[in-house]
Amino acid sequence: MFDDAELRTDFIRFRISPRQARVMDPQHLLVLDCVERALEDAGIRPQDLAGSQTGVFVGMSESDSVLTIDPDEVADSNRSYLGIGNSRGAAAGRISYTYDLRGPSWQVDTTCSSGLVALRHGITALATGEVDLALVVATHLVRSSFGMMVREATGALSPTGRCRAFDAKADGFTVGEGVVVVVLAPEKAGARSLGQVHCAVNHDGRTAGLTVPSLDAQRDVVERALRMSGLASADVDYVEAHGTGTPLGDPIEIGALAAAYHTAERTTPLFVGSNKPRFGHLEAASGLLSLVIAMETLQRGRPPRTNASGQPSETIPWAEYNILPTIGDFAGPDSIDSVGISAFGLSGTNAHAIITRPR
Repeated sequence: MFDDAELRTDFIRFRISPRQARVMDPQHLLVLDCVERALEDAGIRPQDLAGSQTGVFVGMSESDSVLTIDPDEVADSNRSYLGIGNSRGAAAGRISYTYDLRGPSWQVDTTCSSGLVALRHGITALATGEVDLALVVATHLVRSSFGMMVREATGALSPTGRCRAFDAKADGFTVGEGVVVVVLAPEKAGARSLGQVHCAVNHDGRTAGLTVPSLDAQRDVVERALRMSGLASADVDYVEAHGTGTPLGDPIEIGALAAAYHTAERTTPLFVGSNKPRFGHLEAASGLLSLVIAMETLQRGRPPRTNASGQPSETIPWAEYNILPTIGDFAGPDSIDSVGISAFGLSGTNAHAIITRPR
């Protein structure tokens, strides 16, 4: 629960009463703050959107803050706020309510692919004319010991406390937290644009287990995104991969990228990296974070380094695939015009987006 000192600023700013604030999931406040910052960065005054057909699509899979609250310590007058203040579905509604937005507003939960699936909803709503503007939000916070316990029980967390995606010493991921907001708008002449984005979504179907990834399904979702973008496989220079640094997931993902992007036939290698060694696994927000990194990559013309040091995994045939991981001292391309982005959910829902330079 928040103390009184923390209540006096941001909660008042968003007209949230102290009664609600004391028992609400902090993600509700954080997404409001980040939406406001994103709109200002896009040159949009939040008050100008009141009454508009602006859609809100929130990728959110975790809401365990309520597990840290003892109901017996909550005043009777505040208990009614425990439900709405800790509902994942209410996070999107709170954004629309606060800014008086009249477009569709909902929360998406496909676990680790939630952010990119929310992005797909935003893109579709814009393309069909359902909305004039789309706010795509993804958030991930872990606040309870239960939340950490269930992650440790999966065996996917790194026992050494370091995520080494695609590295020979890869032994799992570390937990990251954060909120990411992207403003989507139709392309307009003269407007500042950070890129054009397309996104495909599918599911693994039946595999050896609900959480076991499928190389064929990952290949399919990448190929679908390529068709949507109108690009040839060789046009994509770099992929911000899901890259959790697990011995099972990493080889499957690289194999799927090699098949979908026909990397063995390329004259130049495909570069692949992951943000998880730098930020930890933001789970529901990881795909949207990868999109932001992809936009930065397009602006800089060079992919970021995945691991500061280390050797590529020996279980992946990098030379045969003609793929290079951004590990250690790598010689990247001189310029990058298109970036692929992957996010694969524990639920089996896969998403792949492709962002290109503004034309």
